[in-house]
Amino acid sequence: MTTNLASRRAALTLSLLVSTGVAGCGATGDWFPSDVDEAKSLAADTQAVGRVCDAFADWVYDQYRDSLAVEIACTASGIEQSADAAACGAFVRDCIDDPPAEVAAAADALIAAVGCGAISYQPSGCGQTISDLRICLDDVSVELDQLRYTVECTAAGQPLSPAALTIDVPASCLAIENACPTP
Repeated sequence: MTTNLASRRAALTLSLLVSTGVAGCGATGDWFPSDVDEAKSLAADTQAVGRVCDAFADWVYDQYRDSLAVEIACTASGIEQSADAAACGAFVRDCIDDPPAEVAAAADALIAAVGCGAISYQPSGCGQTISDLRICLDDVSVELDQLRYTVECTAAGQPLSPAALTIDVPASCLAIENACPTP
């Protein structure tokens, strides 16, 4: 079966947020381990790739878990539960100040949906470099930053579009997937 990788999206739909009961910006690259050789191929040093992926996951969690991810989850919930933007804004402020467990679960789901696990590639025989992976993950963090601007209280009183909670797979990640396809 052939899939169009260019149209693949890592989607965090409203149904994900509803199923859990709810519906920080950092400079890219700050997370990269200084002792990893970026010139090595993904196939040549799988341990280094693992360290890179772990470092990115830790960085994303530290940068976004208690700020952006909670804000997005609170706003999505506020949109669904509020009749207008003012009520949604009040809901979001209260939610951010004291996030319920459902919001924490939704924020964790958002963070889990990005990173190396979201990139579908076969490392053995892959000629893409660790530098390519770094660029891909930096681009993912930019997409995550942009998600903040797609979920706003101005949508309160209307159904939240599932596309509003979607992160596009960056072209740099698609390049890895296309160069190193999974069997």
